[in-house]
Amino acid sequence: MPTRFESPRLALLAAVIAALLFLAANVLSNIWLAPWRIDATQGGAFTVSNQIKPVFASIEEPITVRLYFTQTLGEASPRHAALYRRVRELLDQYSKLANGKLKINYEDPQPFSDTEDRAVGFGLQSVPLGREGEVGYFGLAATNSTDDQKVIPFFNLEREQFVEYDLTKLIYSLSKPNQVKIGAITSLPLEGSAGGAQMGMPEQQPTPPWGIAQQMADLFEVRQLGGDLKEIPAEIGVLFLAQPTSLSPTTQYAIDQFVMRGGKVFAFVDPNPESGNPEAGAPDLTGIKKLMKSWGVDLADGMVVGDLDHSVRVNADANGRPVVSDYVAWLQLSEGNLDDHDAITGDLKQLNFGTAGAIEKVEGATTTVTPLVSTGPRSMRIPTAKVQGVPDVVALFRDFKPSDQREVFVARVTGPAKTAFPDGPPGGAKVDEQIKEANQPIQIILVADSDMLADRFWLQESQFMGQRVGVPIADNGGFVTNVLENLTGAPALSSLRGHGAQSRPFTLIDSIRRDAEQEFRAKEQELENRLAELQKKANAIQLRQGGNAQLELSEADRVAIENYRAEILSTRGELRAVQAALRHDIDRVETLFKVVNIAVVPILFGIIMIVLAILRRRRRAMATA
Repeated sequence: MPTRFESPRLALLAAVIAALLFLAANVLSNIWLAPWRIDATQGGAFTVSNQIKPVFASIEEPITVRLYFTQTLGEASPRHAALYRRVRELLDQYSKLANGKLKINYEDPQPFSDTEDRAVGFGLQSVPLGREGEVGYFGLAATNSTDDQKVIPFFNLEREQFVEYDLTKLIYSLSKPNQVKIGAITSLPLEGSAGGAQMGMPEQQPTPPWGIAQQMADLFEVRQLGGDLKEIPAEIGVLFLAQPTSLSPTTQYAIDQFVMRGGKVFAFVDPNPESGNPEAGAPDLTGIKKLMKSWGVDLADGMVVGDLDHSVRVNADANGRPVVSDYVAWLQLSEGNLDDHDAITGDLKQLNFGTAGAIEKVEGATTTVTPLVSTGPRSMRIPTAKVQGVPDVVALFRDFKPSDQREVFVARVTGPAKTAFPDGPPGGAKVDEQIKEANQPIQIILVADSDMLADRFWLQESQFMGQRVGVPIADNGGFVTNVLENLTGAPALSSLRGHGAQSRPFTLIDSIRRDAEQEFRAKEQELENRLAELQKKANAIQLRQGGNAQLELSEADRVAIENYRAEILSTRGELRAVQAALRHDIDRVETLFKVVNIAVVPILFGIIMIVLAILRRRRRAMATA
């Protein structure tokens, strides 16, 4: 038996040995278990997906990646240090997947060093560290064997969840494995504008390129096709049509023959474009709709689609009062509205649309029309006139009448098709032999909205050191990438997407709130109508007086006005009671969620632990008995 003097020594020795074993276990686990990872995050935020791996396996020419990180920046900002470790870990994984074709250099650009000069030469962005002018760097520069260069000037913390997307996109753009060229025809200012004054027009401010255009340029080779086309160039494999208005007959014919030869089309056709430079009145979609009908689809004339369950909350105006209301024509569609069996939409979480139209199948069409994105059942077609200019958001919400029918926003069109020009090419078109029936099943992806391409519908912008930084708040950009990847056959681009770009609303609470607000708005309108009627009666009495204020009201008029006032007070009281009762339903559900999350779950966990402890004690007692 140890003496009373030896026991503390043994305890101290045991503590030291335990600490050493703990340290050794951590060091050895970092070495031995480094290849093994468990990603418990929703959506696999830290997992390199199997679809991405071919991007690196297909690299043919060497690519050199230089990651610049100033250690003093990491000491001053732990979040930047953590992001640096994640970037470095991803690059190490990519290097292993590339089988030696991806070389990674890690650089610490010290002040006034050659390393700092190279970082500045690549265009990396420095940030002040507040130490007598000392600056820090956290950026990346990559080059390939043909001296093409791609740079991330600075890893902004706002894009932390999209770091895998940014890295993979950069490396893919340098590898460019056998890209199919994309031809773009659009009436939208996707490429931005240089500004300046034009003849007869006021001075215009320059506008930057749309985020969707920058993303496409990073991943694909895009060629702008403008003017009156006689034919689509032979090197074009996919046509990107973004609100192609006022198409000439020869351009229509060129697109028609492109499709008949086996070319693929990705088209955005919007009955009510809000973004860019919308035309006055209805857009001229005659040409594209003629082509669409030959493909077996059409847009509902003069209509956009609203959805009560997926509407966006906006600031609006109600009779001169600012209010917050659901705009039923601006929609956030989530997984339940997307076809999870199609490669294009199967892994998307949320798409945002603005006053989109309804896609319909043409009677007698030979093609197959597969809905990829649809509304919920509580949808309604709305005349475009009601959403043009400054729409009455409150009235649209108040008067919404669900049709119990799902409307299609995005569709895949495949199958046999015939030319839109059965009587021969139009005058001025190329006179080669006409293809009157598609050589193979056509492949068209049609979207009944062009506003979803605009930055405001899917990007949240911020400024960092004078640079625009776009953080996705929806999967609109990923959707475009998925479609182009699907049509061009470019490997793995469908996986190039940031994790966590979607919102996760409380759908039950939102549904109760919408129903409550709709009833409240109806009561509100009823009250306003009564007020207007009273004012009309009062004006009529004044007219009978001839504007003479000395004349007294008759007893009947006085009684009528008093009755109206009493009715107004009664209606206002009823309105407050209804609003309070309906708000009570929302508060009750919210309280229930809070109780379940804050109290019930921990209590259940505690009960389970107590039961397990009791059972364990009983087993011990039985074992010793």
